[in-house]
Amino acid sequence: MPEESQSEALNPPKVDWTAILDQLPYGLIVLGPGQDLQYENTVCRDLLGSTIQEKGGIEDWLASACPNDEHRDRVINSWRDHIWRNQLTRSFTLRGADQKLREIEFRATLHADGTFTVTLQDITDLHRAEETQRHNKLKFRAMFAHAGDGAVLVDRTGRVIDANPAFLNFAELSLKEIHLSTLASLLNPEDATTLANAQRVWRENESPEAPETITKDVWLRTRSKEKRAELTYCPVGDSKQNPSMGIYLFQIGETAESRAQLLGKLQTVAIKAQALLKAVPDLVLLINKDLTVADFAPPPSPWKELKPNDSWRGQSLNEVWPILGEIVDQSLLSVFAQGQTIHADIEGCGVNPFDFNFTLCSCGDDQMLAVIRRLSQKSEGRVNGWSTPVLQMTSQAIIVADINGEIREANLAFAELIGLSPSDIIGHSISELYRTDQGLKERLTSLQTHPNPWSCELPLILKTGRELNVITDFVPVSEQGSPACVVGLVRNAAAPLKQAQAELDKSQHRFRNQLQLVTSLFSLEPQGSAARDAFLKWQIRLRSVAQTMNGDPDAGVQVVPMARTIADEICSLTGHASGSREIKITGDEGLRINRVNSDPLALMIGEILRLILGHRQYGSGPQLSLSFHRDDERNIYLRVKPGENRRFIFTDEDSEIEILEILTVQMGGELAPLASESNLAWELKIPAERS
Repeated sequence: MPEESQSEALNPPKVDWTAILDQLPYGLIVLGPGQDLQYENTVCRDLLGSTIQEKGGIEDWLASACPNDEHRDRVINSWRDHIWRNQLTRSFTLRGADQKLREIEFRATLHADGTFTVTLQDITDLHRAEETQRHNKLKFRAMFAHAGDGAVLVDRTGRVIDANPAFLNFAELSLKEIHLSTLASLLNPEDATTLANAQRVWRENESPEAPETITKDVWLRTRSKEKRAELTYCPVGDSKQNPSMGIYLFQIGETAESRAQLLGKLQTVAIKAQALLKAVPDLVLLINKDLTVADFAPPPSPWKELKPNDSWRGQSLNEVWPILGEIVDQSLLSVFAQGQTIHADIEGCGVNPFDFNFTLCSCGDDQMLAVIRRLSQKSEGRVNGWSTPVLQMTSQAIIVADINGEIREANLAFAELIGLSPSDIIGHSISELYRTDQGLKERLTSLQTHPNPWSCELPLILKTGRELNVITDFVPVSEQGSPACVVGLVRNAAAPLKQAQAELDKSQHRFRNQLQLVTSLFSLEPQGSAARDAFLKWQIRLRSVAQTMNGDPDAGVQVVPMARTIADEICSLTGHASGSREIKITGDEGLRINRVNSDPLALMIGEILRLILGHRQYGSGPQLSLSFHRDDERNIYLRVKPGENRRFIFTDEDSEIEILEILTVQMGGELAPLASESNLAWELKIPAERS
């Protein structure tokens, strides 16, 4: 390899992602879990004339662009309720960089690591175009529906799309009866043939002096008899040879003047209809109230994600497109009874992922229209060149991350090592798998400029919460046609894992044997009421302390799983149902407490459960609720509340309260009643330095 090529391979050019993101055609904002700004591109300044950093925060930035105080309150409330909390898409009227009011669309996405991405796009022109289009459509419908003479709208195949009330009254038919029929079937067969020949000659006539319409006297086949009418045909569309639609006007008025006026309106309607055709959506479904597909207009070009065909007609929507069928079924009341128009997005994964937007509205005669727009085709974004049999078949644990630290690949050996499936790992930050506060992602990013491998000695976090001491060799990889990535090869992992697990199992087995020996001694005591109470009390205490043996001594004990196991043990001792049914336990599954304070915490949980479960109390729902959480200062809180119609029952209240206070002192915490609760409830606080 030439020296110059070898140098380029070892030192690939550094990509300036900031410059790339600044060239995006839309604004991009990245916020932390507390709305703290992490990134914004220059488009944000171009949109509103200032940056979030300059204004001191996202809400202040939005407020500065609002035209008045009342509008500012609506924008801020919508930002908090719709975008920040529920990740919905909303558009706000804001003062732009040119000091003119603009429509800015905010589209939000919440990521697994807690970061929050918002894209901003100026949709002012699109919004105005949609308003103009909507007004044109309303004008078209008004002229079409209120014309004094009959008017029929027909597609290029000759099928009737719509007809106004004047025509339906004249033909003595309903729209549903003629909706899927052809115009030719409504005419006398001889007149239908004559009209078709006249249209063919008209299309072939390329003379500039050729008439713009065709007028014929025809017999219309109504419900009761054939009626004579003067028919005027006006094509709609850019192509004279193959117009997209046609409007047929049946002159049933009494005077030539009224016919001339209606013909002028018809020509105006044709111009409006031609403009509307340019905005015809991709796919239109005509759906009956029983959710069968009456008809459909396919997209102009085939879609990979969805392929409607003639077999759809007459079929249940739940069979041809189940996800849309479920949404339409839930929207029947809103569309038909309340007259609402439904807008929603449909997304799907799998072999052919899709992203559609659709509009659902009633069109009369117990039918509705579903207008489907194809937004984008999703891609899985996997790392090219690494999804190979070699990666999956090797026994060495291997993980692949992009330059931002997002996991793109993990082979089976790595997944089995930490106790998760590959699909549960991909897409998460690599920092979630290693016990570190030292900026692992930043270190991996630096490998792009310093391409030498880095041997990382940070421990892996297993599914159980234990830490596994390993050495991971991170190697930067840059391949033409594929995004740059970092490959991590884990070594010295299998033997320590098995040894640590064996030692832990052996220790726990020995402790259980000792516990069984101690508890068997209680059977020697007299079996009176006091003895049974003492037996229950000490059984609960011993079994509670036993649960602190689970987990890695250095990593601490997982609080929520420990509380659930204690609840199961005590429920079995007291003859209750399972702990998950009797005790409601909520909180962060990853919350841990050190081994020093895990024993008094386990004993306190056991004592509290005994005060409820040690006595039969009847009521609905759980017997007791336990909730755990950690505040911003890393303090741990345990909130205890009896269930409905339950209370703490003391045998010797002074001594039992004193026991709880002693355990609280051992943890350096605070135990206090909750004044906001109607019945007795407690809250225990364990300070950060002790937890």
